[in-house]
Amino acid sequence: MYNSMHEIFDLSKKVQEAINRKKPIVALESTLISHGLPYPENIKVANESIKAVEDNGAIAATIGIIKGKVKIGLSEEDIQILAKEKNVQKVSNHNINLSIFNKENAATTVASTISIASKFQIRFFATGGIGGVHLNAENTNDVSADLYALSENSNFVICSGAKSILDLSKTNELLETLGITRIGYQTNYMPGFWYEETENKVDNKFDEIHEISSFLKLNENIGNKKSILIFNKVPLEKAINKNDVEILINNATIKANRNNISGKELTPFLIKEINEQSKNETLNANVSLIINNANLAGKIAKSFYS
Repeated sequence: MYNSMHEIFDLSKKVQEAINRKKPIVALESTLISHGLPYPENIKVANESIKAVEDNGAIAATIGIIKGKVKIGLSEEDIQILAKEKNVQKVSNHNINLSIFNKENAATTVASTISIASKFQIRFFATGGIGGVHLNAENTNDVSADLYALSENSNFVICSGAKSILDLSKTNELLETLGITRIGYQTNYMPGFWYEETENKVDNKFDEIHEISSFLKLNENIGNKKSILIFNKVPLEKAINKNDVEILINNATIKANRNNISGKELTPFLIKEINEQSKNETLNANVSLIINNANLAGKIAKSFYS
């Protein structure tokens, strides 16, 4: 029987101190460690993301579940467990309670990470790409819980758009419908994750860090209860041509259909298949943008709390 939050949540000493002293904190998800990236790139990216946040003056709080305990600020040992162990669960808001109850090791998605971060007033969150409306969603109703979590929590989320394998135009429309402000850092358009820009315009472009933090402070003062998306393009040297990405996605989707792969198995299958087809160009882009987003999040968080 759980009698208190302390029996469920475990904050690292560094994160607890930052909360007490109102220092800037950036939450990081753990699904990329267990399901998003292959070993050993997953450990490297997790640690480099932490370093990118902290080199810019904020505290990194990677969130995950170890033996049923929700940890905010994973240790190196925790990261190793999520990176190497088999049967690490992938948990969103619908099943995180079951992993806690069953005392499992589990990695948190965008949705569950920002929901946990919100409980402790951790406002900033950096990730690679958010989930969104899946291709063929009109038949499958497959829409990521990430979008609804963004509308239910007031976090500042730095990402490179939604993952390229999704229906990016429909994702953009649903974000607007849910009332989620979309701003671009040095871009007028929502990024395409592996490629620099889609045709979907953002609500506003900001070129400077201090402009973004000023806007976020205003957003705080007017009491907006929804998240703000801050789009950051994949670094130019790692960006892939949009047409090439679309060909890769089409080929991988055909293979998935041929093998009757769907549901929660589809996204990891497509990403793995596309990485192989592209000879790891997409993997390299993914790694680059994740670290780049952590870097930007650290800078904005530091400016916001200055």
